[in-house]
Amino acid sequence: MALTPTRYEFRVALSHVDRGRDRDESIIVARHPSETAEHLTLRVLARCLLDEDGITFGPGLSDPDAADLLTRDLTGQLTTWVECGAATADKVRRVLQHNSGVAVHVVLADERRASELVQGFEADGRLPRRSKIPTCWTVDGALVRALAGKEERRQRWTVTVVGDHFYIDADGESFDGAVDRRPFGSDA
Repeated sequence: MALTPTRYEFRVALSHVDRGRDRDESIIVARHPSETAEHLTLRVLARCLLDEDGITFGPGLSDPDAADLLTRDLTGQLTTWVECGAATADKVRRVLQHNSGVAVHVVLADERRASELVQGFEADGRLPRRSKIPTCWTVDGALVRALAGKEERRQRWTVTVVGDHFYIDADGESFDGAVDRRPFGSDA
């Protein structure tokens, strides 16, 4: 008998200062039985960091070829693809090749893994034609682990993103951590 995903609800008051975005919403996310708490937390943080109208969670670990988060325009065309926790240079290149003009983001919690991904992608050469340069985001691993330690299925977060930093109040506990952003690959 297959195990079913567990439903988590995050009541998030988000203020993304640099992007001028303020939201107060419930974020419902399914945690696959084989998904770690850190991966779930990273997906929610990526949702806050890359907040835009229409952003939704993908099927998660139940479909390894799908995005963790995605956005589509009004015609149904994919506009944003977000990978969290693990991505290979080959997968990023494949997404770019099959989705012309899509914005690709990879959100990780491990600086070493981020460096390996960027170097692996750049070693492969040019970007596919009509591709946007993908972005690799590295969220402070200590922040991800601390938030992942809160296993409650209902949580209330107040998230402020300023510059390259998260400030989070999670059910009365304060956390903060840096976010590093770097484009990888080049169209030259």
